Amino acid sequence: MDADPKPKMRTPAIVLALHAIVVIVALQASTIIASAGGVYLSSLVAGLILLVWWLRAKAIPFKERVGLLTLGFGVLFWIAYMLNPPDPTPMVLCMALLWTSCILALLLTPSRPWHVRRTLVVAVILTFAAIAPAVQITGVTGGMLPAMSWRWTPTPEQELAAGSDAALTGLSGTATLPAYPHPADWPGFRGRARDGRLSGATFATNWSENPPQELWRRPIGLGWSSFTAIGDYLFTQEQRGEDELVVCYEADTGEPVWANRVGERFNDPQGTGPRATPTFDEGKLYVNGATGIVQCLDASTGKSLWKRDLKENANPEIPMWGFASSPLVVDDLVIVFAGGPDGKSVVAYKKDSGAIAWTGGEGTHSYSSGHLATIDGVSQVLMLSNVGMRSFAPNTGEVLWKHDWATKTNERCVQPVILNESTLIIGTAGGQGTRQLVVTKEEAGWNLKEEWTTKKFRPYFNDSVYHEGYLYGYDGKRFMCIDAATGERKWRGEKFGGQVLLLPDMNTLLILSEKGEVVLLEATPEGMKEIARIKAIDGKTWNHPVISHGKLFVRNSQEAVCYQLPS
Repeated sequence: MDADPKPKMRTPAIVLALHAIVVIVALQASTIIASAGGVYLSSLVAGLILLVWWLRAKAIPFKERVGLLTLGFGVLFWIAYMLNPPDPTPMVLCMALLWTSCILALLLTPSRPWHVRRTLVVAVILTFAAIAPAVQITGVTGGMLPAMSWRWTPTPEQELAAGSDAALTGLSGTATLPAYPHPADWPGFRGRARDGRLSGATFATNWSENPPQELWRRPIGLGWSSFTAIGDYLFTQEQRGEDELVVCYEADTGEPVWANRVGERFNDPQGTGPRATPTFDEGKLYVNGATGIVQCLDASTGKSLWKRDLKENANPEIPMWGFASSPLVVDDLVIVFAGGPDGKSVVAYKKDSGAIAWTGGEGTHSYSSGHLATIDGVSQVLMLSNVGMRSFAPNTGEVLWKHDWATKTNERCVQPVILNESTLIIGTAGGQGTRQLVVTKEEAGWNLKEEWTTKKFRPYFNDSVYHEGYLYGYDGKRFMCIDAATGERKWRGEKFGGQVLLLPDMNTLLILSEKGEVVLLEATPEGMKEIARIKAIDGKTWNHPVISHGKLFVRNSQEAVCYQLPS
């Protein structure tokens, strides 16, 4: 039979094909993180409409409609079986690509005999089936697209396992460390104040003539931890096989000194391995693993002084993307987000013994870390979570004030931005945007005032920095600048992804992009003004960059590199 669907039957097919193309493009857009659920729902609805349309295409024999439909669903199930790890985003993309290809095959051959068009559709479906076994999903990008490679291509973890120091066994070195950080040290996540700001650092920026010199490059275990840099040593967290490690490296050579290991492994489509960054305090390291193992280590030797489990202490579920809270040391306490029920959102341990000092809060989901701030003269710990912002008295856990702003889709990952002793900024993905709060202490208690909210700036897991009245950070993957006083957008720049470091003495922003580029920008509201750029590292890069003692340290989930910055 030479079937040619009637014109009124072609229109739904064309609409569905266009919808699929929109889905494919949307999943690559910088703001898709805010609306992935909507894309998945619309794809499901479109798929049901496609099913009805196909079953009503009476110009095609019923048995052949059912046969092609069965073959198509069979291939989708085959693709789902072959995907490892399973993830909805690749399936939505595969479904959209498959039905779009089949519809286009029919729409572009209206004058051909039906047996030719049928053979073409079968060939399209079988092509998808043949490609599926050859492709593996190795994670997702910042735009939530699947990162894919051929199955015969070794993954970074497989390449690391083949190396001579894959397990870092037998390390028993000792690091000679100061009790307190030097001003040029980097003692924890995003620096001393967790604000991504490094004062006192200057270096030459004419990199086309005088580029940074690579001192060392080495494979590293999986993970999204950043570096902590103290004196002549670096500390980070990584996954090697079935063990989660905290590793000490020599800053000048990259040679490993010691490794502390815990028999834990966290797997996730976003990427395997630990997320948090070690915190250095008085010769100790405080670390939090992706499965919630909190430890105090002797920073010189890596010996575990005490170990606790958030799952036992707060009874939370392991978050979808793992525990990510970098420990915050305040006085004699170590504070981490746990997400437990019944007032166990945040847990404070005594730093000398690991005993629980207090628990508090009701937030159950967050990938942010505790943030120490002084507001209206009162020291407090700020914590962002799915319920909004909570302020805790550091020593008791008493909730000083709270700002309710529940997340609708994506959970909060970034740190609050502190402008001064009364003003702070909260960034949120999921289409909710960014908000400025003014917080003051009065006789009757704390007063909170919302100054502005904008939906034109929606950071997800990319932190922001504040400089001379302006906020520099990410709307999805796109880097941009907004006026901190009004929330007005000043400029939109490139889709860097990745993280940013502020060098205020140079009026410069250093970006480590998702593609592993180091880019220097002028910190100005007048527009994106690039100063220099180098390709620094290979592979997907979400980890925060670190500068310490004139050296730039960058890492991702497959390698670490050190550069001497030009003086």
